[in-house]
Amino acid sequence: MSNRLPAAKRRKQLLDVAMTVFADNGYHGASMNDVASTAGVTKPVLYQHFHSKQDLYSELIDDVGSRLSSIVVAAAKSANDPFTQTVAALSAYFNFVEKNQREFKLLFGRGAAREEDRVNGPQLVEKRMAEVAEALLDGLNQNVSARQTATVAKAIVAMAEGVCRHWIAQQDDRISADELAFEIGSLIIHGLSGLGR
Repeated sequence: MSNRLPAAKRRKQLLDVAMTVFADNGYHGASMNDVASTAGVTKPVLYQHFHSKQDLYSELIDDVGSRLSSIVVAAAKSANDPFTQTVAALSAYFNFVEKNQREFKLLFGRGAAREEDRVNGPQLVEKRMAEVAEALLDGLNQNVSARQTATVAKAIVAMAEGVCRHWIAQQDDRISADELAFEIGSLIIHGLSGLGR
């Protein structure tokens, strides 16, 4: 078993370990035993910090989603025109994914929790991705009607997620996050201009 740590450091360590365990095994494949064992602590120590597997998972999801959302929203707000804004937000998204592949797997991996698991992970992901979509759409609303906004927002986030899976899997000759953002941003801008017509 690991050495005693102050409560705040122990909690941070447990979250880091749990991130890897959930990313590698999915919500259903991971257990509190796995987290405790990997962290080198007993289950009672783990339960001192997190009441249940659902609580631990939800905290991870909210933390990752919040960080991703904050980065994308800040990037979108830093630009002046719709195209630059879209590319900046997408670049922030893709750079985050490239540097945080565990976190991406946690949010969007095949083993992520589902609605029927009675854990608020899916709702938290939906909430954070709505914030990301809003940042991506901000400044583009002149091309999208109010009725179309929700659909377009979900489509942009789903496209970014799908592109990330393909992009991350490419080990050789992978283009940079910024190049990818420019390509997808161009697609979005041209597509929305057509939709507006």
